[in-house]
Amino acid sequence: MSFSRGLNRFLRVIDSVVHFFGVFAGIFLFSLAPIACYEVVVRRMGSPTIWAFHILGYIQIFMIWFGIAYTQKVHGHVCVDLVTMHLPLRPRVITRVVSSLLCILLTIVLCWKGWSLVWRSYSNHLMTVEELHHPLYWIQIPIVIGAVLLFLIFLRQLVADIQWLITKEGKPEGF
Repeated sequence: MSFSRGLNRFLRVIDSVVHFFGVFAGIFLFSLAPIACYEVVVRRMGSPTIWAFHILGYIQIFMIWFGIAYTQKVHGHVCVDLVTMHLPLRPRVITRVVSSLLCILLTIVLCWKGWSLVWRSYSNHLMTVEELHHPLYWIQIPIVIGAVLLFLIFLRQLVADIQWLITKEGKPEGF
């Protein structure tokens, strides 16, 4: 297998994994409304649940961290391109390469600090303090998963941009 084919396969695997977690984020998004509506109805009837508020918060944590890389993949994050939009294509791609490198550094820190947070909670047997009272680390694990996925998608975009700068084939992704 040539390097180029292996690289393209690796990039497709990253896309598939990020898409998989993006679908989960969407499922979590659509599960919020029924739970919130249920809580509103039973609260109005005078018997609120003890779990809905906390579960809604947990679902939002999972949804955000599982969906952050997918949003980056489809270029859904806010992009302030006031200056770069006036640059020719090659300098724009070079700017995005530098930006991707900085974002990769940030995601490495997120992975490292997220993992140390999870490990501390796990090794010290930390529990949540609300009514549900369960291990804290399982709520923190999405931070690590999301940071790893975000690292992979920035790495994927960096590789694709460098590949375009070398070959100049087609148009770079997202432009």
